[in-house]
Amino acid sequence: MEESTQYYHTPVMPQEVLDFLSGIEGIESSIVVDCTVGEGGHSELILKTWDGLKLYGFERDREILAIAHKRLSPYGNRVVLINDNFKNLWLHCKGMENRVAAFLYDFGISSFHFDGSSRGFAFKTQEKLDMRLDDSVTLTAYDVVNNFSENELTQIFTTYGQERWSRRIARKIVQKRSEEVIETTEQLANIVLQAIPKQYRVKHIHPATRVFQALRIFINDELSAINESLKHTLGYVKPGGRIIAISFHSLEDRIVKERFRRWAKGCSCDNDGLLCQCPANPLVSVLTKKPLQPTESETRQNPRSRSAKLRVCQKV
Repeated sequence: MEESTQYYHTPVMPQEVLDFLSGIEGIESSIVVDCTVGEGGHSELILKTWDGLKLYGFERDREILAIAHKRLSPYGNRVVLINDNFKNLWLHCKGMENRVAAFLYDFGISSFHFDGSSRGFAFKTQEKLDMRLDDSVTLTAYDVVNNFSENELTQIFTTYGQERWSRRIARKIVQKRSEEVIETTEQLANIVLQAIPKQYRVKHIHPATRVFQALRIFINDELSAINESLKHTLGYVKPGGRIIAISFHSLEDRIVKERFRRWAKGCSCDNDGLLCQCPANPLVSVLTKKPLQPTESETRQNPRSRSAKLRVCQKV
């Protein structure tokens, strides 16, 4: 298989995404913004389904964007791909106010990052500790693991990984790095394995999963980017348009759920309680009272989809 096509991943919950898009009036000649193009899975599906639609896509990783460029090249000028973090969508969507039919998010990282980037996202291979999603990020996993204090590491693993054994893992890391520099994913995964008591390890989930997740989210500032991006979408999506978000863990899902809930109550600010002066007129209707999850059939075919949760709101 050619390198350029090796990571043409299967998009998560494809039929559900298409169903929610098809409910938008005039979708066939509208603008859709894919905020997380990745290898172009969802984008290709959307472009194939509606041949009069124009798609704008954001991808912060240049390597993955090159894959998407090749995959989506048959659609010519119907596609505009942008190499930027989706938190900056407001810089690129000027002039689209109240014109975008839908914004689509598919959070997390792609198959390419795990299988082909060699940046240390996968703990089952021997790779250098990096975990940066793009080269604008200066801090690496190596820097954090070898230089941050026990308390700082504990906070990162607790906040971004919801790891029960954060303190033990942080202490073990500090102990081991005093003996030798921690340079690879394999070293770090083995340290985590040593820190968690065997009887408390979760079956079928590698003990280092939460630690690797926490480091990646912290280094790339992923959660604040989600919040920053979402709050801008409401001004660009048209009345009747929709915002579709697929999350892969509770931290992402909580941000989406809270943002949709506030909009549904008429609040578009980030203030709490009495400080909020927004009029109490609903800005959206939430179309998913509970998040949708992949079918058993999909999770069998695509195990990485198993934790996905899809939420949708519609601008009123």
